[in-house]
Amino acid sequence: MSQFINEQPIMCVISECSERQLGSKQDIAAVLTLEQDISIKEDGDQPVDIIAVMDGHGHNVSVDVIREENLHEHFVSSDPAESLQQALDIKIPMKKAQKDAVEYVSGTSFRDFMRNKITENDINGSGATLSFAKIYRNTITKKIKIVAEWLGDSPILVFINGELVFQSEIHHASNVSETERLKEKGVLSEVETSKTGFKVLGEETIEGIQGKYVLFYNNTTLAVTRSLGHCRITGIETQKETIECSTDDEVKVVMFSDGVGDILHMETDIEKLKTYSAEEILDLAEKRWKQEWNYNDKKTSFPLNGYDDCCCAIWCHKKM
Repeated sequence: MSQFINEQPIMCVISECSERQLGSKQDIAAVLTLEQDISIKEDGDQPVDIIAVMDGHGHNVSVDVIREENLHEHFVSSDPAESLQQALDIKIPMKKAQKDAVEYVSGTSFRDFMRNKITENDINGSGATLSFAKIYRNTITKKIKIVAEWLGDSPILVFINGELVFQSEIHHASNVSETERLKEKGVLSEVETSKTGFKVLGEETIEGIQGKYVLFYNNTTLAVTRSLGHCRITGIETQKETIECSTDDEVKVVMFSDGVGDILHMETDIEKLKTYSAEEILDLAEKRWKQEWNYNDKKTSFPLNGYDDCCCAIWCHKKM
C-alpha cells in the first residue's frame, strides 16, 4: 500500500526595483526591510517588507532632498508621507540658503550663476509623487496583509494567484473627485486643458488626447492633485487600502511611475505585468518611448526630450 505525503509548497519572497532616467532624472524606486515597524510584534511575525516609488516633477530640489534621506527612518514611522514632507519642509529652505550664500565671481557666466539659485517659484513647483506598500506576514496565522498608500499618479497593482484584485485610484486633474477635494480645501483656481496629451491604443498605435492640469491659487500648475512638496499646497493626505490574503497564496505587488503607466496599454499589457520583473517592465517602457508609432495614419516618434523617466518596484510571494 503506497503512502502519499501532502507536502506544503515552499514559498519564497522577492523584492526588487529598477530605475531608468530617460528624461529629467527624477524617478526614485526603493525596497526596504524592517525588522518591525511601530506595531507590536507577535509570534510568527516576519520582517516587514516595503516597496516604494517616487516620481519627481518641477525643480530638482525635492528629489535631491529625498535622495539624501535615510528612507528606513521615514518608512518605520506611522505616516511615512508626513515624515518625508517634514524633511522637505526643513531641508529645502536650507538648500536655498546655501545657494543664496554663494557670491557671483566676476568673469564667470552670470546666467549659470542665476540658474544655480533656487527661487520661491522653484520651491512652489517642486515635488514628487509617492506610492508605497508595507507587507506584513505571519507564519503562524498564515496571513499576509498588504497596506498600500499613495499620493499622485504612480499606480499600485496587486495580483493574487494571477488575478488583479486591486489597482490604485489616480490622483490627477482628470479625476473629478480630486479636483472637488481641492476646491473644498480652497486651493484650486481652475482646471486647465492642454492638447499635448496622448493615449496608447496598442503596441504600435497612439492617439492624441486632451491633457488636464490643476492651476492653484499661487499660480503653481500641476498634473497631479496630491504630491509631496509644493509647500504642502495639495495636502499630504495619502489614500490607503489594505488587502489581505494567505501565505499559501501567490502574490505580486507592482508599482511604477507614470513614465511606465503612460506608455502601457493596460488592457493587453496587464498579462506582462503579472510575470515580468522590474527590469523587464522598464525594458518594455523604454522600448515604447523610443519606438516608432502609428498616429493619425502616419508614422511618428517621441522627441529625445519627450521621454519620461521610468521606475518600478515589485514584491513577490511565490512558490519556489
